[in-house]
Amino acid sequence: MLTNHWCATVDATIQLRTGCNPLEKHGPQAVIVHADAWAPMVAVANPDDIRDVVDYEVIFLAIRKLEQNAHCICLESSILEVMDAIFSISIVSSAFISMHKPHVYNGQGTPAISLMMTREQWSKNRA
Repeated sequence: MLTNHWCATVDATIQLRTGCNPLEKHGPQAVIVHADAWAPMVAVANPDDIRDVVDYEVIFLAIRKLEQNAHCICLESSILEVMDAIFSISIVSSAFISMHKPHVYNGQGTPAISLMMTREQWSKNRA
């Protein structure tokens, strides 16, 4: 947890065809997504306006956009797409995203993946 930072959090459940498991070949499955975006308080022009802090709608729409992919994708590439959207918000300094599929092993296991990056790490990976 970062101190002196705003944190915008988005939690969503989406229908995603990831193709990572034979059970998923029949169609999209539920994926639970959690995303956090941190921005330093000093970077915020007007802390009384949520749009000047971190625009969580950008994050939510990026998560929902994943459902529009008709081809099989993996959770890893999905996380990177959401990470791109988060870092498109100029004041965001770091982000955390996790995704898990509660259905795959009939309640006996929950495949999950997460990624935390700073803006500098993201910039190096995208260059």
